[in-house]
Amino acid sequence: MKKLQGNAIAKVCAWVLLLCAVFGAGVFGVQAVLSFQAVASDSWQDSLRFYNAIEGRRGELVAGIELSQTLKKLEKQIAEGTASPLAYADAEALREERARVEERFSRQNTWFRFRVLTDDGQTLLGTNLNDDEAMIRAVKEVHYFSFELLDGGVYGNEYHYNPETGEEYSDSSTAGLNPETEAAPLKLVLEYGVPEDIETGSIDDEFYRIWVTWINERAFFDQYLTGFLNLGVLSLLALIWILWTAGHKAGTEGIVTTWQESIFFDVYTVVMITGIVWLVFGTVWAAEQLYWSTNNVSDLMNGDVGPFYKLGLMGAAVLFTAGVGCAALLLRTLAVRVKARCLAKTTLLCRVVTWMVRTIHDFVRFLPFTWKIVAAFVGYAAVSFFLLVVGYYDGGMTLFYICIQTAVLLFLAWWAYGYYRLRQGTKTIAKGDLEYQIDTKRMPYDLRLQAEDLNNISAGLSAAVDEKMKSERFKAELITNVSHDLKTPLTSIINYVNLLKSTDQTDPKASEYIEVLDRKSQRLKKLTEDLVEASKASTGVLSVTREKIGMGQLIDQALGEWEERLADHRLTLVTTLPEGETWVYADGRHLWRVLDNLLSNCAKYAMEGTRVYLDLERGKGQVSLSVKNISREPLNVPAERLMERFVRGEESRSTEGSGLGLSIARSLTELQGGSFELAVDGDLFKAIVTLSQAN
Repeated sequence: MKKLQGNAIAKVCAWVLLLCAVFGAGVFGVQAVLSFQAVASDSWQDSLRFYNAIEGRRGELVAGIELSQTLKKLEKQIAEGTASPLAYADAEALREERARVEERFSRQNTWFRFRVLTDDGQTLLGTNLNDDEAMIRAVKEVHYFSFELLDGGVYGNEYHYNPETGEEYSDSSTAGLNPETEAAPLKLVLEYGVPEDIETGSIDDEFYRIWVTWINERAFFDQYLTGFLNLGVLSLLALIWILWTAGHKAGTEGIVTTWQESIFFDVYTVVMITGIVWLVFGTVWAAEQLYWSTNNVSDLMNGDVGPFYKLGLMGAAVLFTAGVGCAALLLRTLAVRVKARCLAKTTLLCRVVTWMVRTIHDFVRFLPFTWKIVAAFVGYAAVSFFLLVVGYYDGGMTLFYICIQTAVLLFLAWWAYGYYRLRQGTKTIAKGDLEYQIDTKRMPYDLRLQAEDLNNISAGLSAAVDEKMKSERFKAELITNVSHDLKTPLTSIINYVNLLKSTDQTDPKASEYIEVLDRKSQRLKKLTEDLVEASKASTGVLSVTREKIGMGQLIDQALGEWEERLADHRLTLVTTLPEGETWVYADGRHLWRVLDNLLSNCAKYAMEGTRVYLDLERGKGQVSLSVKNISREPLNVPAERLMERFVRGEESRSTEGSGLGLSIARSLTELQGGSFELAVDGDLFKAIVTLSQAN
């Protein structure tokens, strides 16, 4: 499961799936919103498109009636001979325009039905209805528009009548100018409307296209809504996957944070929510533009809705996708912070509140110790305020206020200089000069007390260090003297054992006892020598002569001496040495002892039948020798503790080791200016010796 959570390819696929699904949901969602008006209305004539179309037709028809009246007046003037020379051309142009209007409003070219009557309803001036056809039955809803034809324009009032419901309503509108004129206006009534049922493919006008669009929107609304819901569910599942895998990375344990988590969460939230709000407004704006464009009759007739509609739809979906993407990023970083338990720590408001609470708590807790400073500050603030208020009216107080501020400044400077002396003295003592004494003359009282305490600590530390050095020297001398005293009887025992070994023994038991005595006496001799050497190495008594030594040659000599003994334990040596000789600055005797101890450690504690790796590397002015092997017994001791005296990797103490080999190796390495490190990983044991390279 963790491997699946950390799969980078799966995370990328989840993000791609989320964005693609959200984009598709945005496309379907915008289309569903735009189609909702068709589903919400029972008739296609209740839509805004129809209202715009029929109002446009009415305006054209009224303008045509006005044009016809103008033409009659002009023809009358021509007949009477009072017209201007240009009247004939104007009359011809008006006739062509009237013919175009008549053609446009003919029954064969539009579903728009109309009748033009006088205001008393007695005279029919024009219609496109059949002779036996009644207006109330020809259209779904009859619209009435009463208007007056004047010399300068048209003034009218519109009202509607629905034969199905019997409802009648009106509204006033001005279709032109209503200038003051002495001519009697021509009062007319326009009845108009559109049939509810339109035959498919018979007349291709704006009403037919509105009806087809309404039918299509009702038919496809369910598909749009289903697509939006399905893709919405898919987006939600992808988002859940993203939040579940957030913070996990292959090959790592725990939660891994990214650059997002380095930003304060509240700041990140404000920026993201601001971006989301703008993107939402952009999506709404794009959808609104699409709504008005789809309700524009001229665009619908000219075929301009298609390309613009597709581009607008894609733009709205892109804005919607960007908004959801920002929300997903915000939720992702929230999930990572919650998983990593760093939400409060990475929130600026929480950190500010925490700091304020901690500061107030510390202030209250330390008030018994800081009351002098608090009281001094309150007194200083009160005096300053009083002097400022009084000095506003009295110039002498202003001078006194300046003197007070100068005195406070001098006091702070004196205190800061005393603190500086205290800090410098502390640094000197910290560097190891325990005999140093801080000068406390002319120091502020509190700083002087602190300086005296540091002087006393310095004296105490110096005495403790001297005592410890004496103790270390005493221990070294004790170990050296005891070891020296043990050497004389031990040498005699070894000599007598050698003499016994040269004699013929008839009793097998006696030969066995002599062999045990020989082995134990040699071990005691080795232990005594190691003890003396460890003591001298740790105290720095040994002399060190550093010179240029070939590390590769020294390793070859050591391997030549130890190869047979390692083979007896079925250990295979695997060496990796760089080309050419590797030179180091070291003491040959001590470095040989370090190598000897490391190989001896392998022979004693490595698992039989395994490999011992010896690698030599050089670079950056240093040479590193690493020795790796698999331990025979579980390494239940930390690496740092293995370098202590008398500590071995196996606690059964079944081997002949003294527990001093690694301690001696580290001390000798450090005496030569190098470093000695150990690493334990399960049963893998690794020792690293680093020395300065000699070019």
